[in-house]
Amino acid sequence: MEWNEYKVTFCKIAKKNGKSEEYCEECMIYAQNLWVNKIPIIYTQEHLCALLGYLPIYVYAAANSPERFYRQFSIPKKNGGIRIISEPLPNLKEIQKWILKNILYNLKVSAYAKAYIPGKSIKDNVRFHRRQKKVLSLDIKSFYDCLTNWMVFQLFMENGYNESVAMMLTGLCCLNGSLPQGAPTSAALSNLLMKKFDEIVGKYCKEQEIRYTRYADDLTFSGDFKEGDIIKNIERIVNRQGFRINHNKTRVRKKNQRQEVTGIVVNDKMQISRDIRRRIRSDAYYIKKYGYMSHANYVKQKKNNYLYYLIGITSYALFVNPNDDKMREYLDVFKSELFRYKNGDLAINTNPHP
Repeated sequence: MEWNEYKVTFCKIAKKNGKSEEYCEECMIYAQNLWVNKIPIIYTQEHLCALLGYLPIYVYAAANSPERFYRQFSIPKKNGGIRIISEPLPNLKEIQKWILKNILYNLKVSAYAKAYIPGKSIKDNVRFHRRQKKVLSLDIKSFYDCLTNWMVFQLFMENGYNESVAMMLTGLCCLNGSLPQGAPTSAALSNLLMKKFDEIVGKYCKEQEIRYTRYADDLTFSGDFKEGDIIKNIERIVNRQGFRINHNKTRVRKKNQRQEVTGIVVNDKMQISRDIRRRIRSDAYYIKKYGYMSHANYVKQKKNNYLYYLIGITSYALFVNPNDDKMREYLDVFKSELFRYKNGDLAINTNPHP
C-alpha cells in the first residue's frame, strides 16, 4: 500500500466513525513520520496490543511489571565470574520478537556496528583489521546496564512514536531500568542506542586515519598510532557518553605479536587462535589413534555432546578460514567418529590411552 492510498483509506474510515477533518490531519502528520521510517504506524497503546495479538491486560502487565515475566539464571564467564541472564517468558519473548522484526530491524544502525545485524557475521568485524601495524582492543564495562530505559524511550520517541506508545514499547523491552541480557530485543537496541557514540568515535578515528569497528561492547582500533594517546582520547569520549572502560580487558598488539580481534587472529589470514588449533589437533590425533571413548575418559571429559562440540568448533574454524585443509582433515575425523558413536561401533580401536 502506498502512502496516499493509506491516507485516503484512513480518513474515509475515520470520517465514517464521526472523526473530524482536523483529527485526520493530526493523525496523518503523526503517521507520515513512521511511514518514512518504515516502521509500523501505532496510534495508541490499545492499537499496539491489537497488532501484537495479545489482550491489553497482559501487555499492560508485562510493560508495567516486567520483573514478573522473566526467569533468571547464571552462566560462567571466561574470566571466572558469572553472568546473569534474564530470559523473558514465552509470551513476552514472542512480543519482543515482533518488536525486533517489525520495528528495530527496520531502523538504521551505524556502519561501525558489526554485531547482531542480519546478514553480517563476526568476519565482517575482523576483516577491517587485517595486516595492520597495531591493533587496540577496548571493552565497555557493564555494557547492557549502561543502556537505560530512558535511552530506549528516547529512541522510540525520536523515531516518531508518541509518548504513550513509546512508553509501552520501552516497558516491554527493559527490565529493572536497563536492557536485560537474554531478551531478543536487547542486542538490536544496543546497536541503535550506540549509533551516536559510533559516529563520534568514527569521526575521531577518521581524523587520525585509524580503523574502527564495534562488536557489541568490544571496541577495536587498528593502524599506525601512539596507543597511549588513542586510549586517553577514546576513554574521554567513552566517559562523556556515560560509559566506562574495563581496563582489565585493554589489549595492544603489535605486528610482531599475535593480533586477535574478537577471538580471531588477523596478522595475515584470518584464523582461530593457536591455542584452540592445538587443542583441536590434539583431540583429533588421540581420537583417531585410540577412539573417542578412550580419549574422553583419559581427558576426563564428561560432556555427552563433546563430539558435537569438537565438530562445532572445527566447523567454526573453517567458517573463519575455508581454505584451512588441516581443519577440514580434523573435521573428517570427528564426523567419522560420531558416525561410529551413533551406530554403537565404539568397540573398534578403543585401545587404552597411554
